[in-house]
Amino acid sequence: MKLCWLLPNDKSGGISPVALSCCRQAAQTGYETTMLFLNKPSWLTSNQFQVSSLGLTNGATETPKMLLQWLEQNPQDVLFFNGCEEFDVIIPYLPAKIKCVYVVHDTAPSYWLRAIAQEDALEAIVAVSETVASKFRHQLKRSDKLSVIYNGCVFPEIEKLNYVRQDDLVFLGGENPTKGAFDILNLWKSLIKLGFKGKLHWFGNITPKFISKIRQLPNSEQIKIYGYVPRDVIFSIAASAKVILMLSRVEPFGMATIEAMGMGCIPVAWDVETGTKEIATANKTGLYAPLGDTQDLAQKVIFACENYPAFNHAVIECARSKFNETVMWKGYESLIAKISTLPAINRSKQGQQPALYQPPIRRFQLLPTGLRAVIRELIGRSPTLGYWVRDLRGW
Repeated sequence: MKLCWLLPNDKSGGISPVALSCCRQAAQTGYETTMLFLNKPSWLTSNQFQVSSLGLTNGATETPKMLLQWLEQNPQDVLFFNGCEEFDVIIPYLPAKIKCVYVVHDTAPSYWLRAIAQEDALEAIVAVSETVASKFRHQLKRSDKLSVIYNGCVFPEIEKLNYVRQDDLVFLGGENPTKGAFDILNLWKSLIKLGFKGKLHWFGNITPKFISKIRQLPNSEQIKIYGYVPRDVIFSIAASAKVILMLSRVEPFGMATIEAMGMGCIPVAWDVETGTKEIATANKTGLYAPLGDTQDLAQKVIFACENYPAFNHAVIECARSKFNETVMWKGYESLIAKISTLPAINRSKQGQQPALYQPPIRRFQLLPTGLRAVIRELIGRSPTLGYWVRDLRGW
């Protein structure tokens, strides 16, 4: 059986690592496996399965036509659509012999509206968490088409984790307001007032302007700024830290959470409905503070550091036993077996020339750049406001 994962590129956040894990497991199981990108991949290669690309740019209107031509030259049995709206257009044009699985990776409507619109043409829909599934399950005509399959990852093999650690923290959100960057600025001030002596390892894209905000913080010499680095660098730092700060207003699943937990970091997060709460259980494998209560959040961080031995074994076991790629693959393999027995779907436009892809109008992007920056910062500075407007992303 030939399986193909479709995705925009190898830079697509948590999507490409998950697709990589699926492809790796599928190939090891014996399936003829392909990963097909819209853009040319920048780093991802494999000697276990085929990595291909249409070589197109984002928004290329000819994408559906090019994809159909590629499928004629490279016939597939099952297609997995993963967050690439340029590819999604082709769904109603596909021949009945191809099974289609639509994987929803985010809570924003732009990620799941196509699944609703094309439900009749899909054999199955996958949500990466109950948090994601809850956004659109009630809109499906047939809820039995929907499966929740948690993401998984490959954890570094380590002979022995370091359980004697400094009071170090990890944050992976760069300066992204949605990830809680402004919350970290406020949290740090509270931590210093409480006498915190550890380091904060700050990863992700940060502009010089935002770095200046960090350097104005008290005891900023304890904050180490990394920018974008390879994942193994993050794993290495996490293996010697105690806490991963997960202050996202939006966390559809939480790949960063499980990766850090697998290295022994305790997640400390806002107590809001995100994928993090499906991963970490309060007071057992994670700690939660009321949304916007920075003082309580700081106290939770201090508590996690002071009581690290009471959490570390459970945190590591939770991540590595429940959210590894082998467990994830069992869910996909079961789904493949299920849809393989389903009758063929005669799609509404099969045999026709596919329509051109029409990029959606992003209304927010029509605003002046300076105004957009002001709005982002305003929302970013308010955890509550940021949470309430979280699903307006892509508007």
